Amino acid sequence: MKLIADSGSTKTDWRLLTQTGKEFKFKSEGINPYFHSSKSIGETLNQLDFSPFTMFDIKEVYFYSAGTNTSQNLKIMNEGFAGVFTNAEVHIYHDLLGAARALFVDEDGIAGILGTGSNSCLFVDGKVELSLGGQGYILGDEGSGMHIGRKIVRDYMNDLMPDHIKSAFIDEYNLSKDQITFAVYKKVFPNRFLASFSTFVSAHISDPYVQSLADDAFKKYFERYIIQYPNYKDYKLRLVGSVAHYYADLIHEKADHYGIEIDKIIKAPIDGLVRYHAYNQ
Repeated sequence: MKLIADSGSTKTDWRLLTQTGKEFKFKSEGINPYFHSSKSIGETLNQLDFSPFTMFDIKEVYFYSAGTNTSQNLKIMNEGFAGVFTNAEVHIYHDLLGAARALFVDEDGIAGILGTGSNSCLFVDGKVELSLGGQGYILGDEGSGMHIGRKIVRDYMNDLMPDHIKSAFIDEYNLSKDQITFAVYKKVFPNRFLASFSTFVSAHISDPYVQSLADDAFKKYFERYIIQYPNYKDYKLRLVGSVAHYYADLIHEKADHYGIEIDKIIKAPIDGLVRYHAYNQ
């Protein structure tokens, strides 16, 4: 049996493919070596329930994850998986390669991720030829849910919101400034916390202030992670991620501004990855 997974900072989508062609779906928390140790990865994996099958029935694992773009992080992942999938051949890949494979399979183009985090790559002849972004929520992630959430939270913290948006924000979250500061600087997964406020922006996107805030985030995404590719207008741009999905109209407008064609936006890459691995048996 073959196990395929795509993991972002927030959640992991799993697909178990049996030898008879049946497909089983599972979800778990996100696994990211920037926020997890080998031990905690093993603990998360051991909580998975593949009933009526077991870990020992799985022969191949293809795991695509955020944060696996360094040798140190890859080592953390491999050590975490090795203690659990003892009967399987494990392949750990960066989620950017997973996005490109899900979006393009055997075509060329620019693949972008817009979810909790953000990045992009130029995918040519089945390989990532060049990538931009991926520096994480402190040094990068422009256009992501974290970035959008941080922008709206920062305006709230500095009393820069219009009064009607501030009132709606307080009614929605009932969080003091001290509580927000504590969550960002003291609690685990501050990127997830900040990204959670992106839903507020999406819900109020018709407001000119909110739309301007989101538009600026996507402007920075295109400027830093898309138009820096040589001859970028010669390639189709395809995007994956919850932010790409929910802000599709605004993102299409921004792409038109730069003369870029977007011909596909998908919410999650897992179904495309299943097709890719079926295509590349």
